[in-house]
Amino acid sequence: MTSVLLVEDEFLIRAVVVDALDGLNIACIEAPSGQKAIEVIDSDVPLSVIIVDIGLPDISGERVIATALERRPGVPVICCSGAGPSAVTENPQIHVVAKPYSAVQLAKFVASLVKSD
Repeated sequence: MTSVLLVEDEFLIRAVVVDALDGLNIACIEAPSGQKAIEVIDSDVPLSVIIVDIGLPDISGERVIATALERRPGVPVICCSGAGPSAVTENPQIHVVAKPYSAVQLAKFVASLVKSD
């Protein structure tokens, strides 16, 4: 079974998104920091989708996304950002979701990406 990696430093946002994904029977690995995310990306854990918040406290979300694109080619990346576009978010392999977002809508979008695997 593959999982979704959720990279989000804010506990409440993580909890709501995990709950929405769980409601659609989608397993989720939580990473509260960029460093933890890179550890998961570098592991052998199968991933269907990677969701990354741009504003992380330790490593920029853009760096996590760049690492994901390099080390997990073909895995869709969803960038969640309250800021404007950047060089990373303009990459056609990345789906951008503007903050604030609906956790339920995000989960449904993730489900559509997982089903297209």
